Amino acid sequence: MALYEYKCAECEERFELMRPMSAADDPAECPECGSGESMRVISSFASITPGASAEGNAAMQQPRMGGGCCGGACGCG
Repeated sequence: MALYEYKCAECEERFELMRPMSAADDPAECPECGSGESMRVISSFASITPGASAEGNAAMQQPRMGGGCCGGACGCG
């Protein structure tokens, strides 16, 4: 089961429904006006990785020194 967001074509109400992925694009009844004319919309979400910190991510953003295709570790540079 997944949570999907819909927008009613009649009253423009946005609502969410928990349904199976196989039913994601099936018509959804608007809880506000009862219309069956709704469209699924793309929802945004936030993701937080446990244990992630600004210091931990800073090391991955540092450019590697050296030449070649792998930073010089294989002797290609």
